[in-house]
Amino acid sequence: MNSQNVVAGLFIFFLGEVIGQTDSTRRGRCEEKAALQAEIRNFQESQEVLRGEVANLREALDSVSSLVAYSLPEDCSAAKARGSWTSTTMIKPPGLPPRLVRCEQREQGGGWTVILARRPTNNPVNFNTTWQNYKDGFGDISEEFWIGNEVLHKLTREIPHQLRVVITDWSDTKEKTATWNMFVVGSEDNRYKLGIDGYSPHNSTASDELQIHNGSSFSTHDYDNDIDTEHCARQHGGGWWYFQCYTANPTGKILMPFQAGDHGMIWGVHPKKLTLRSLTMMIRPVSPAPYHH
Repeated sequence: MNSQNVVAGLFIFFLGEVIGQTDSTRRGRCEEKAALQAEIRNFQESQEVLRGEVANLREALDSVSSLVAYSLPEDCSAAKARGSWTSTTMIKPPGLPPRLVRCEQREQGGGWTVILARRPTNNPVNFNTTWQNYKDGFGDISEEFWIGNEVLHKLTREIPHQLRVVITDWSDTKEKTATWNMFVVGSEDNRYKLGIDGYSPHNSTASDELQIHNGSSFSTHDYDNDIDTEHCARQHGGGWWYFQCYTANPTGKILMPFQAGDHGMIWGVHPKKLTLRSLTMMIRPVSPAPYHH
């Protein structure tokens, strides 16, 4: 056998080995690809099963949330009727999501839902804020806050409510109170118009500074609804039922002793202007809410 035949034979041998290895590699890759595709299918199937379980879980949670919301009291009066004496309660106002509110369950028989709280604090709340914030409510229910005009409307639109105001000033730490037997707040379309009447002089030690606000629409610095030539909310720095402009300004700034200014938290106008240290407004149904299972 000559050298050319030897070389040709070796070439054919090695070519066969390479082709064999290539075929083996291809088969291996095909098997790996098939295995990977099977794993992907299994993963996709697992995802579909997981999506179904998540959907079922969401439905269950929605059902539980709806049940919990349905079982919540509408206000602090209903909470008290169920035996709750806590100062904070989760309520479900009609047509609104549940929310945590502050209650006064001891004064005058309890059942009061606190709607505004003002007091000196290291973290004062800015009450010179927007229409939307006053609509939704803002602040810290353990400190200073406004409950929200939409809540006020939903709570008072069908059930007659009382209003009680508790104030202190810097000259006398003794509380002064005032009570009205009719308090109602209109809808946003009606600019949250105030209805206030029935001041009770026998149950009050503070003067009636709200009757003149009766029928006024709510105003904020970005939504002027007062009847004054000036923009009362911008001028006095609050959100309130201003008219021309106020006899009470509960959302004004808390001024320190001996400070004065029409932008302050004030009860009454000159010459009986009273600069306040603290103020709380609370409401409850005129007739206590019945207990519902």
